[in-house]
Amino acid sequence: MPDFHLAPQTALLVAARGTGPEHGLMRWAVRDGRWTGTLLARVNQLSSLARHPFLPVLYGTSRMGMEGDIHAWRLDGDSAKTLGETSSVGGEPCHLVVDPSGRVLLFANYNTCTIGVQRLDATGGFDGPVDLLRLKGSGPEADRQEDAHPHQLFFIGDTLVAIDLGADLVREYAIDLTRPGAEALVETRRTRVPAGCGPRHGVVLEDGRLAISGELGSNLVVGRRGDPAEAWADVRSTVRNGPAKTRHLRNYPGDIQRSPDGRYVYFANRGYDTMTTFDVTAALPVLVSELDTGTAWPQHLLATADHVLVAGWDSSAVRAFPLRGGQPAEATTLFDCPGAGWLMLWDERGAGTGRY
Repeated sequence: MPDFHLAPQTALLVAARGTGPEHGLMRWAVRDGRWTGTLLARVNQLSSLARHPFLPVLYGTSRMGMEGDIHAWRLDGDSAKTLGETSSVGGEPCHLVVDPSGRVLLFANYNTCTIGVQRLDATGGFDGPVDLLRLKGSGPEADRQEDAHPHQLFFIGDTLVAIDLGADLVREYAIDLTRPGAEALVETRRTRVPAGCGPRHGVVLEDGRLAISGELGSNLVVGRRGDPAEAWADVRSTVRNGPAKTRHLRNYPGDIQRSPDGRYVYFANRGYDTMTTFDVTAALPVLVSELDTGTAWPQHLLATADHVLVAGWDSSAVRAFPLRGGQPAEATTLFDCPGAGWLMLWDERGAGTGRY
């Protein structure tokens, strides 16, 4: 058995992404020395997960194409009580986050270019209808950047950050919950990143810079909010060349995560099926290694103190890279999970402990 161990009273939640009866929200834990998975909720194309900041409540996005749903569950061991399930009022919601006060859920409708706003009640359930903030913008790649396409939402303090793949933008919003619906989002700044990178996911570095995966540019861009695009560092995400291995001939990078000490970022190259590690302590990121993940289409990463976990969507496997001084060594398979697409550590005593 691999040397990855869960902390006491902690489980690993996985969005098992697909359309079959085996797909949905799964809880994985070690029992009698073996990983055991339990399907907590059957969901069609469960794509991302987020936690409430202080309640044992989990949220998810689901469905593809021009329709989408959002979900809320209260977790208790091997059971999940549905607190809410409703339309995202948009196409392919792909990421979501709860504000630090726990009063509003925000989510990105990728296909229909909107940020959804769903108020929450005291239990973490949905309170009232979804309202939408329509984004506008474009980039140089006509097929993917014909309009704004928000792909990730997260908070830096009280500021909501939206990574917009379609417009090559980092958007920032203040939250004013005294205002109704989507009017609660007040845009405070836009930062343009290198044109055509198609920013997908970002992490905050120790010095406040952002490190962002470029899905369209197959690149890593690093810079500060408010700086011009030409001030951002821009490096290739891979040393591989030629056609990709999985789904497309082109490499489409996916998730990025930061090491706990902030020195490194880990970068998923979907297509080449690799994970690159960059030292981000200097102004220009330095590629330290590129390792095969042993999975097809590494969709999501989870960095812990001593491992990086990889969810291989097309190979239905979760694998673990042990870290040696923050740098990954050869990975081993933890378990097979149908359509593994999103990972989160969950503290069974209450709130979740995963990133995003």
